[in-house]
Amino acid sequence: MANNNTDERRTAPRRRRKSGVPTLLVIVLIIIAMLMGGLAGYAVARKTNPYLHELQAQKDRVMELENTLTLIGYPVDEDVDPEQWLYDRNPEEDALAALTGETWEEADDDDVWGTESLLDGTLPEDGESVVVAEFDGGELLSNEVIPAYNDQLTNAIFAGHDADEVAEDTLKSVLEQLAGDKVIAAQARELGLTELTADDLSQIDAKAAENYESQLSDYIAFVGETDRDAAAKALEEGGVTLESITEQLKQSWWTQKYYDYTVKDVTVTDEDVQARYDALLAEQKADFAATPENFEYAHQTGRAIVYRPEGYRAVRDVLIAFESDEDAARAADLLSDLEMIDEDPDALAQTQKDLDALYAPLEKKAAEAQQKLADGAAFADLMDEYGTSEALKNEPLRSEGFYISDASFVNSAEFVQGAMMLEQPGQVSSPLRSANGVHLVEYIGDVAPGDEAVAADALKEKQAAYYDQQRKTLLEQAHVKYYPERLH
Repeated sequence: MANNNTDERRTAPRRRRKSGVPTLLVIVLIIIAMLMGGLAGYAVARKTNPYLHELQAQKDRVMELENTLTLIGYPVDEDVDPEQWLYDRNPEEDALAALTGETWEEADDDDVWGTESLLDGTLPEDGESVVVAEFDGGELLSNEVIPAYNDQLTNAIFAGHDADEVAEDTLKSVLEQLAGDKVIAAQARELGLTELTADDLSQIDAKAAENYESQLSDYIAFVGETDRDAAAKALEEGGVTLESITEQLKQSWWTQKYYDYTVKDVTVTDEDVQARYDALLAEQKADFAATPENFEYAHQTGRAIVYRPEGYRAVRDVLIAFESDEDAARAADLLSDLEMIDEDPDALAQTQKDLDALYAPLEKKAAEAQQKLADGAAFADLMDEYGTSEALKNEPLRSEGFYISDASFVNSAEFVQGAMMLEQPGQVSSPLRSANGVHLVEYIGDVAPGDEAVAADALKEKQAAYYDQQRKTLLEQAHVKYYPERLH
């Protein structure tokens, strides 16, 4: 059985290694990548390119994290034995000393992140502040630019780029972005859009909670941490808390309000919609043919889908979940072991015995649910009573289900095989195991090949293009001048 499961989609595997980088350093690197890819990019993405899909952002973040591990010495070859990987909580050697010449206890932040260590190329943040850009009615100071530049360059390094090759473009981008933000902010203040209303604060609280839960889930999935409190503490040590996210959103919330104000009168024509449809059709045909699971992710993340391949069906589940994180982690380990010991009959039998014992209480509950179905209970009612996969907790996925095919590997192999064996819509599977627990899967119906309207997506694209042009015009009118040489 595969170690993929319904609620841990597209996450990096838990890696093991006998000795390596200290856990805290790995945590810091992961948090930085997540924070920069998520929070720092949030404000920029929302106002300059709001139609970018969450799927692509998550794919980019996974790539960044994998590149980070490669950068600090973790092998990524598919042939490497995963049992040799370990987030080393008791290192046999001090890997930090290899980076900085000092032990972890002796080092401080400057040793790890300074110009003599891993992140060579960043600019010192001390010293006298100077004007690095000026425009009608304002200026941009070096102490505003350097932290943002260092963040962007660090992100690029973690993504595998050479600092010397990307430093100039990164600095130019940061200068233009920050100067543009100041020009835009001045106009937003004039329009009264920077003041936060009660409705704004309510939306910020909801978005902050959503972002925090997402980052916490990503951390738990990536590191393999099963204790939520411990994971939350690790994020807090890296500066990520619900309060910090809330504060960042308060600082940047005006950008979305200004964006909405700017594009409020933009409309689309039939020609605009057709052009967007044609572009998406070509893009998705190529994408889904090369990477079939992207069709499943596109549906789950709410992307506009204009091309639906053949062979997919929609399913949803009742999930009898493990009651403890420890049992879930144990199940994941055993399912993984089951794949690697198929040539050892004795070990295979023992692992299967351990799995049967672990799943026995869940399968007893699943039998109860099956009896309720036989007695006439609605499947949706059992989803409420017992729970369901994380992706299906809210509409429209709760009713529509998610898409799978014989080639799917987003969910566990047993889940996919059991769901694809169902012959008629409305049928429910026998109990199927995953690392999350036991699933009863309902076959909703086939996914008809074809296309759908893309007017909303075309409008988002046209709004983004219009906003970018308006922003460019404002910067030209503000007569912005840049002095990047003053930063060196």
